[in-house]
Amino acid sequence: MENYSSWSLAKHSLSGHRYWPQAWRPPEAKSRYDVVTVGGGRQKSATAYYLAKNHGITNVVAFKKDG
Repeated sequence: MENYSSWSLAKHSLSGHRYWPQAWRPPEAKSRYDVVTVGGGRQKSATAYYLAKNHGITNVVAFKKDG
């Protein structure tokens, strides 16, 4: 496990964060979702929040094109 000290943060920032260890793994994909959102930005997060708060829908996946 990486130590998140000031020295460690400075060292990794100078290397362009190329050697930073992965802190979490990607979640496993489910076979089904209630809602699928496509795109990026705040709208996607706001949509997921709205669906959970107002409609109780929490089984949401968000797709975003990398790059």
